[in-house]
Amino acid sequence: MDPGPVESAPATSQSTRITQATAMAPTASSSASSPKSQPTQPTKEQLLEELESLLVQLERETKMKLGVENMMEVYIKDKKRTKDLEAQLDKYNKRIESLTKEIEQLRKSAGSAMPEVTNKLKEHRFVASTAFQASIAASNSSSTRPNVRPKPTPISSKSRQKSYQDSIAFADDDNRSTSVRLNEIMQVISRKDVDSNVILEQLDTLVRILRNTGDVAGHVSKDVIINSLRLCVADQRAPVRVAGFRALRHAISSADDVRRMMNMQLDIFIAMSLAKESSQDHEREQALKLVRAFIENDALPDVPQSVVRALVAIAEQPNDKFRNICLETLAEIAIFHIPLVMETGGLRIMTQALLDGQRSLVDVLVHAFTYILDSPSTRCLLRPGVELEMIISPFLDTNRGPNYEERLQNSCKVITLLMKSWSGVFYMCANDLRAARSVVQALRLPSEDSKKVLLDMFFDIFYLRLPKDYSSFLSGRQHVAHIAASSAQVDDGVEGLNTTSASNAYSRTSGSGPAILNGGFLANAISGDLANVRADNTHKNERLNMMDHHLTMILIIFVDAGILMALVDMVKSDDIYISRKATLLIGEILQLSTKLLPISMATQVQSLPKLFALASSFDDEQVRHNATTALAHIDRLSRIRTRYLSQASVDNKQEREATAKRNQEKVHEVKKRMGINIDDIHFRQLIMDTQILNTKDYTKWNWENILELLQGPLLHPKRLDEAMRGSKFIKRLLAFYRPFSHRFSDINASKANFTRYVNTGCVLFSTLLSNPDGIRYLGENKVLIQLSEALRELDPLNHDPETEPIFSSERMESTLSCGYFTLLGTLSKYKEGFRIMEKFKIFNLFYQISELKARDDLKIAIITNMDYSLDGHPRVLLSKIMTSGYNPIRLFSTKQLGAVLHSSEREYNGWIIRLLVTQLYDPNLEVCQMAVSLLDEACEIPANLEFLVKCRPSLDHLGELGNPLLLRFLSSSTGFAYLNELGYVQKEMDDWFENRNQHYVTQLEISLHRALINTPNKGTANPFEERIHSEHNHEAMQPGDGWTPPHFYGELTRTEEGCMLLKEKGHFQLFASFIRNYSLDDRDFETILRLKATLWAVGNIGSTRNGLPFLEEEDIIKDVINMAEGSDILSLKGTCYYVLGLIAKTDQGVEILGELGWEGVVSPNGVVEGLCVPVNLREFLSIKRWEYQGALPPPPKLAATLKNDETARVILKNVGDMSNHIIANEASKNLARLRMRYPEYFSRADIFYSVMQMLGCYHFRFAVRSYILDAFDLRFTTDNIKDLDDVQASSSVVAPDEEIDTSAAETDEAEQGKNEEDGEPDIPTPKLHPSVIIVGGFQDN
Repeated sequence: MDPGPVESAPATSQSTRITQATAMAPTASSSASSPKSQPTQPTKEQLLEELESLLVQLERETKMKLGVENMMEVYIKDKKRTKDLEAQLDKYNKRIESLTKEIEQLRKSAGSAMPEVTNKLKEHRFVASTAFQASIAASNSSSTRPNVRPKPTPISSKSRQKSYQDSIAFADDDNRSTSVRLNEIMQVISRKDVDSNVILEQLDTLVRILRNTGDVAGHVSKDVIINSLRLCVADQRAPVRVAGFRALRHAISSADDVRRMMNMQLDIFIAMSLAKESSQDHEREQALKLVRAFIENDALPDVPQSVVRALVAIAEQPNDKFRNICLETLAEIAIFHIPLVMETGGLRIMTQALLDGQRSLVDVLVHAFTYILDSPSTRCLLRPGVELEMIISPFLDTNRGPNYEERLQNSCKVITLLMKSWSGVFYMCANDLRAARSVVQALRLPSEDSKKVLLDMFFDIFYLRLPKDYSSFLSGRQHVAHIAASSAQVDDGVEGLNTTSASNAYSRTSGSGPAILNGGFLANAISGDLANVRADNTHKNERLNMMDHHLTMILIIFVDAGILMALVDMVKSDDIYISRKATLLIGEILQLSTKLLPISMATQVQSLPKLFALASSFDDEQVRHNATTALAHIDRLSRIRTRYLSQASVDNKQEREATAKRNQEKVHEVKKRMGINIDDIHFRQLIMDTQILNTKDYTKWNWENILELLQGPLLHPKRLDEAMRGSKFIKRLLAFYRPFSHRFSDINASKANFTRYVNTGCVLFSTLLSNPDGIRYLGENKVLIQLSEALRELDPLNHDPETEPIFSSERMESTLSCGYFTLLGTLSKYKEGFRIMEKFKIFNLFYQISELKARDDLKIAIITNMDYSLDGHPRVLLSKIMTSGYNPIRLFSTKQLGAVLHSSEREYNGWIIRLLVTQLYDPNLEVCQMAVSLLDEACEIPANLEFLVKCRPSLDHLGELGNPLLLRFLSSSTGFAYLNELGYVQKEMDDWFENRNQHYVTQLEISLHRALINTPNKGTANPFEERIHSEHNHEAMQPGDGWTPPHFYGELTRTEEGCMLLKEKGHFQLFASFIRNYSLDDRDFETILRLKATLWAVGNIGSTRNGLPFLEEEDIIKDVINMAEGSDILSLKGTCYYVLGLIAKTDQGVEILGELGWEGVVSPNGVVEGLCVPVNLREFLSIKRWEYQGALPPPPKLAATLKNDETARVILKNVGDMSNHIIANEASKNLARLRMRYPEYFSRADIFYSVMQMLGCYHFRFAVRSYILDAFDLRFTTDNIKDLDDVQASSSVVAPDEEIDTSAAETDEAEQGKNEEDGEPDIPTPKLHPSVIIVGGFQDN
């Protein structure tokens, strides 16, 4: 592809000339002929010539278009160049569209020349545009959004090839009926003398019909279609086989179609294709897609073992490019139909892949195993103590083979994932915590590599983050690790300790460094403070933290397994890295035990007698030093956490803010007194030390002294007046900030420059605004005049094209010009600053900027820096930007409103509520969802909830998105009355009772799974950049938060009116009755799902003070406990565990659970944590022992014609022996000799059928399968396939007790002796029992 600057001729010049010439011919002929004569059509040669010309032009224009797209990727940041390239791209798109229409017109009028036209089009790979593609192109060309440009998608040759293969070759304009066309296609593809290109064309048409026609069975029988396609997949030509498998995949609409395929022995051809070498990857790919179509259509019970064994053979190959997809397919089959994988040896391959496969596959395979472990009906297919115990083997292996480190990492990941699912947790705790104890004991092994990996694994299991400077501490360069607040923020009360004012986005995000200003202004504003807007922060005092509840059980398990003693032993290690990392882990475990465990258990964990003994022992100085260091670190960690928690325990944020404000005022007052106390000489010396009066070069100024003066002496009115009137100090300092002086405005953007110059400017403005003389002086200075003029430059009518504006996009990214908005934000904090900004019409200019479509960066700078504490223009500006512009800026401004809400979350915010109610009607659903989340959070304050109800918002148009807010309304009497008036409560209650409870379970379990596996956020998306196919962008899917979502019944019971309604409906009595009547032996999936939904409903009702009496009245809590301790469904045990945690959210619930043998967690100040653990841990964690119920695969069905054919029996015997790797080499040699001696046997359908049956019943490696299939020379024709069907009809399983006629064998022995004398190959012909032929070697267990 050459995207060079070749200027193409006008797209329609040559085609127009040809069309005109052909149009003139009829005119001339008609004048010479009779009036009744018809105009002549252009000749075939003219038509093909014109078509060739159009196709050549189309190819040229397409190349030019691709070249422009590639250049757009290169110059994506060059906006000017990008704009020109977009214009060129639009021009080429229009030319391509015009040429395509002309080619389509020519093709439709081809008449008798249609075959030649079709070949010409296929030669040039012309792909006609469908109506859908045309509509998309039209919408793109008519788009009027100049700034929000979709990122061009790179087009690779592979994607173009795939698009060509999977797209519709030509427009479907055949007017014949579907029945006629299908019959014609079946006739063509069933003939062997037809050219492959014709068959491919017909198969392509068939795929198009199958896609566009809902039910082709009404036109042609599916049996006829599948039978015809069977000839294609049996064809000798590879492209025909590929297209045949593709057509078969599209022909599947239900499990009945798969059953028809298996009856026609298509599994044989699938197995053959999957056994081909890498040169036939296209065929193998289509065969794999066909197998996956079986899974999608729930047809696995009809799939024979031969197909799955072919997948297993590929999955065994470590270097096969299809290994990963085969492993994933086996994992899916194991979930939907576990016996099929078990009987074919797939579980063994999956277990090996857990350690030897790629780490990206571990998640998929572990999830399959945890699903199998969940239910007793599938758990019995795993051998206890065999399958999953292999994952611990790398820690215990003394002989380290190749890839040991990779196997070790995979083993750690498997254990981590197992501990993050209830099935894995219970399995690791089976047999008195045997697996968990083995993992802990591995910490005592002498292998240093294993210890390091294991320590990292435990940090992951306990969801712990290392301190930011841990590397220095672990290496010994530091004696202590500086524990930051982040590591203590496991407790949600610590959130908000470092909250700053929402009026200054730069101060919040300054920690990001230069990225704030340089090349990332928008991205930083999005990914900084606003990314931390926690819309799901609601109800956390009533909702259950499932992450903490799960972690509580994990902590108890490993403490019981002896992890603390093992870590204390590691502290004695001579390796300082291991010693100190173990110290960190001990400290974190102790802190977790303080937070998550009941006091009775936590006190036992806190005592570390062995560590104290080591610290007081003088036997080994190094050991004593390590132990004392560990104790010092643990003590320091405890004191730091205590300080953070004591700060976080202050629930009233207003009180904290008032305290901080009082402290700040005291500091301010002290600085003022210092300014008063200094004498004139000292003051003048301070001014001289700043160097402002000595030079205008700001780089030589002492900015530390300047800041000290502004924050101290200049706060006194007398000193400030002297600096303004008596010297040029303030004048020169303000002159530095003038935009057109090009000093401050030209400084490069960096973190250091921003901190020095912008922060000093903010302090300068604050100092001047604190004094009436300073306000007057600032209003008369040129700095704000020039700032207003610089903002006016953004108006296209006022801008001088020869000069670059101060606030151009490039300068906003690369210089401190963006800092002016921070300075203006400082002005907006004061009423006097408001008046000054109004005087210079800065707010008017802001309104004009908000209407600029191409300057979203300025809009973000305005709304993130303005202060909204005063009612006035900033709130109006925010409202205007929230309701105008493109989707990204509306979403961003809504998030910014959330940041403002967080900064005053305990205050009444009526204006914020009004703006968010307006956003509920935004056309973009993301904006609506954000508004709903923020309103839900704001309604934690009763006054806000009452005000919102008075606004009477309509949420019907939001559907599911509005449910959280509607549920929030239920928690207040006013909201309940409002919803009841609308008829919402009765309707929603019936809906939840019927099916929404089950939907809640699905939503909760997905959220919990994402939270447990700690899904990383792969890159921060920029919402100002359009995404293509964003609905399929699974990487952007947000991980769950680990909190229980709001539940209708839980919210209903928060009011007396809701409890009365629940009692009238009688739903709770039905819930309790269903739980009591459930039999622990019932393992039906639908029943289990309904039971989980009922349990969650009961738990949410019991989590409220008003709802707990319902549980006491029915005495249902003991039934939940019995189910938690006695159920065989492991996920159901976990659900009961969470439900008991919900009940422990109230003091009365903790008391009831304590009486029933479950101890609740209560904080030192008497607040219930919503956590509970069983006193008898063994009874809860135990799993009933099960017997392995695996079965041998069924024997193969052999052709009846082979019963007395001893040569065929010997062939089968050697084929069977090749499944045994010990004798496979000898068997392969024998098979080669037999093929040389009896080549006709390797062309017989009955022998081939029997061999394929053996390949489907026993395990053969991939190379062996390929070798065996290559030995046969069977060309499938219609007759051969019919013979194959006849063999299948007459085949049967050979009974083990049948006798074999040995007379033929004796004759063969004599013949063999004669052959040996003649020097012919030695082929043994043993007299064997038929069972040996059937088994043929090792069997799968």
